Amino acid sequence: MIVAALGKIESILGGINGAVLRLFRWLALSILAVMTAIVLSGVFFRYVLDDALAWSEEIAKFLMVWMTFIAAPIAYKTGALVAIEAFPRALKGRVREVLLVIIEAIVITLMLVFIIKGTFLAQNASIQRASTINLSIMYVYAAMPVGAFMVLMVAAQSMVASLRYILGGPAPENRFVDFAAEGAEDPPLSKATEQGLKQ
Repeated sequence: MIVAALGKIESILGGINGAVLRLFRWLALSILAVMTAIVLSGVFFRYVLDDALAWSEEIAKFLMVWMTFIAAPIAYKTGALVAIEAFPRALKGRVREVLLVIIEAIVITLMLVFIIKGTFLAQNASIQRASTINLSIMYVYAAMPVGAFMVLMVAAQSMVASLRYILGGPAPENRFVDFAAEGAEDPPLSKATEQGLKQ
């Protein structure tokens, strides 16, 4: 009963994460393209036309912040973040999954702190304006709770998969997926996630 419930929760989380991370992937690519165009335009205006754009550097920095926090959950899902893997890889079966549950619990706790502190910073920055354009700094700080929430969602999905296995369910499939795999237009989903999306 508990295993089935965990499987359902994993399917729901997988469906949500898959959809949001697909959106985040295209947002990150779009932000990178816009940021590149702005930086190149700034260089052109400064060194070719000798008429620097006052706002180019600041906007590029703001976009970099958003791209970082949008890309964070994608990197976490694909296993691209820096990690010490020797110890987890040395363990097998349910012992390894217990360790992963502990790791995911730490990640979730840390992301909750990021969400709370990030929301606090964003609210306090609502009265601050960017120096070169009429933009509230709140929109820059908002990237932190948004990105942290999605990292939390990915970690929660992984934790549920481990708990399901520990309690007697099937072994979790490889959680680290390659969103940029050749021929894969969208992030691949686990069987549990696919079943949840079909229901």
